[in-house]
Amino acid sequence: MTVTDYSFDPIVPFLFIKDKKEEMIDAIKKLNREAGLRRFILVFPTWDGEAKGRSVQQAFEKFGDLLGEVRQRLASDGVEVGWWCAPSLSIEPLLPEGETPAQKIVGIDGAVSKWAYCPSDERFAASMGNFLQTVVRRGGPPYIFFEDDYQVSNHDVVRFGCFCPLHLKRFSERIGKAVTREELEALFRSGGDQAAEYRKAWAGLMKDSLTELAGSMRRAVDEVAPETRMALCQPFVCDVDGDLTESVAKVLAGGTKPLVRLFGSDYNSDRADHFASLTFHMLHSKQTLEEGIELIHESDPFPHSRFFFSAAKLRALISLALFYGLDGSLSYVTQYTDSPVEDEGYFRMIARNRAYFTELKRSVEGFRMAGPRVLYRPHAHAHRPVAGNQIPVQVTPAWASVLGKLGIPYTAQAGKGPVMICGEDILDLSDAELLELLGSGVFLDGLAALYACRRGYGDLLGVDVTELEVAVCDTIVNERLTKLDEWAEPGAGARMYFVNLALAVQQYASVFRITPKHAEVRVMSELWNDQEEAVAPAVTLHENRLGGRVAVMAYDLRQNVSASIFNYKRKEQIRGITEWLGGSNLPVYAVKDPNVFVSAQEHPEMGDKLIAIYNVSLDPLEQVTLAIDASWSKHYVYRLQDDGSWELLDQAEKTPMKDKEMLKISGAFATLQPLVLRLTDRPV
Repeated sequence: MTVTDYSFDPIVPFLFIKDKKEEMIDAIKKLNREAGLRRFILVFPTWDGEAKGRSVQQAFEKFGDLLGEVRQRLASDGVEVGWWCAPSLSIEPLLPEGETPAQKIVGIDGAVSKWAYCPSDERFAASMGNFLQTVVRRGGPPYIFFEDDYQVSNHDVVRFGCFCPLHLKRFSERIGKAVTREELEALFRSGGDQAAEYRKAWAGLMKDSLTELAGSMRRAVDEVAPETRMALCQPFVCDVDGDLTESVAKVLAGGTKPLVRLFGSDYNSDRADHFASLTFHMLHSKQTLEEGIELIHESDPFPHSRFFFSAAKLRALISLALFYGLDGSLSYVTQYTDSPVEDEGYFRMIARNRAYFTELKRSVEGFRMAGPRVLYRPHAHAHRPVAGNQIPVQVTPAWASVLGKLGIPYTAQAGKGPVMICGEDILDLSDAELLELLGSGVFLDGLAALYACRRGYGDLLGVDVTELEVAVCDTIVNERLTKLDEWAEPGAGARMYFVNLALAVQQYASVFRITPKHAEVRVMSELWNDQEEAVAPAVTLHENRLGGRVAVMAYDLRQNVSASIFNYKRKEQIRGITEWLGGSNLPVYAVKDPNVFVSAQEHPEMGDKLIAIYNVSLDPLEQVTLAIDASWSKHYVYRLQDDGSWELLDQAEKTPMKDKEMLKISGAFATLQPLVLRLTDRPV
């Protein structure tokens, strides 16, 4: 399919209540008739005990028959019906009576999962293959989605696994010596180089186990219907379990096109200001997964009620996913009750926006993301010690959240701009990789800089970074810009917050001491104490002997979400430093207004630019003001309309300013209302 043939065609999960068959059929027809929805996946077996015990085989047979009947009855309406296998690893295998139970997943602390089975148990794999064959043979689903419990490290009481005897034996073989769960637990809790090495090896084993199970299930389905597509719902812990997405998806696909539903939503929440952190990983996946894999978004407003999650937020998530280049959506627009279309807000939003979504996806073809790179290393988790029964899962680098709220666009892969690094991601870089980055332009948060100094790179950073003494930290009252900071607006003052009540309990883990190592290091802001004394630098700049430019901020951005980071002076400081690091202007950024998320793309041949803007504040904006680099300025500015057409903004106010152009667009911009602009020298 070419991009001009593309039409937004989401797939809808649907819980089919068997004893209300006619009502369920009518609901699907209503969704098809009134919203144009034509692809559905029936949820089975669910988590309610339907597919457990000695009757499990009969349950799958009945579901296969039901699926076949529903498919047949809806075929004349042009409706496709597939299967959502949910759960997946929590389906109880059918074993001969008296046989030892199948192995369940075991956590790092020895806790045994109540429901989830180990993917390395061959008897579980064989049983899953039989269940799949039963449904495919009887129901003929064109596609099967496997729920995002298709992972190891997130099952009821298990948050990091699987440390069962099967996996311990395989891991011992891989490292060449016998190890126990207790030995690994002690090592993984202590951290260090050997722990990181073993953690990565362990993650690789988890990925291999899940990939092998995928291969077993694929072979089982191929015996019945090799044309059946089998898709992965990417789990939140996909990287903890060995960066499993591509490997599992390709094996599940067999001879069909690989298909993955990327995670990128949250549950029971109508928050807007964490839009960047919610959507970063899907951008990372889009930019790093092998081309040729079909990627669709997890458009899930669970619990599928606008008491908790607005249709406006769902629209925003889908639009950004398509702007990032994803191919479609798994749209959870029905309730999992016997009144699936009780809340009509979601499917009517889809109906109103089909043309908009279609044109948005078509328009981004051939474009590439612009802005600084936010570094994300999927295996950086190996450098975070186990705490309790789990490891800290970080799927969004803190820099993405910071830039997203400050109106600065970013990308997840290498490009023209500088690289933003925080926390343990820097520990996953080899010396060669780190030297290459330090020879270009990098912005390190305090924790990344601390780790870099411990690795011996303080000279290239221009500073030494150490723990800040508690007694000193207790005296700090604010941060002040120095005279070297050239980006604050005239009359804006110099002081910024250091701490607020929301941060006080974790302040000691949030700031580090910076000590310049060279006279030429520029201190852009300083921490001041209650005696009106400058205690230590807060932000420094350095041009090193490799020709690189390095900025260091004293704060651990992952721990710090306070007003010390999110304020107007900091917004301009980070913008200015990012431009200094890259030696050029940002392509575009949102001026002044807080909580305006911006994403930008450019076409390398045509020269056209695309900009997506989202107001993630609860305050409506009367206008959006953008600073656009002169090289991005174009004769025409178009806005994507709700009907999928492009409207020329001939009243947009353009003001040239040195090497930038200020673009002001008037209108009432509500929370999360997408504003997509096309800058071009050619009429659209």
